[in-house]
Amino acid sequence: MSSPLTLIATITALPGHAQALEAGLRQLVPPSQAEAGCLQYNLHRHQDQPNRFIMVEQWLDAAALSAHQQTAHFKHFVDTCGSLLEPVDHQLMHRIL
Repeated sequence: MSSPLTLIATITALPGHAQALEAGLRQLVPPSQAEAGCLQYNLHRHQDQPNRFIMVEQWLDAAALSAHQQTAHFKHFVDTCGSLLEPVDHQLMHRIL
């Protein structure tokens, strides 16, 4: 059996777009948390850099993460907010303990 897959996504808004990006991210969280393979999906805002958001995700496995990226709500976020942000930094890891 494979271990859960953790993704830490650092999402930085382009200047002047933090509020709109936050609104889009907030809409993304509830349906993502409801996905069958989602173990954790939590949004954080950086304490010292208010235009930077951190999404802490944990998925049952790589297939669950891939399925998430094909959902209507994820695609809607990309379509509506993709132009508001810098390239996303993804840190993908397997939980050991």
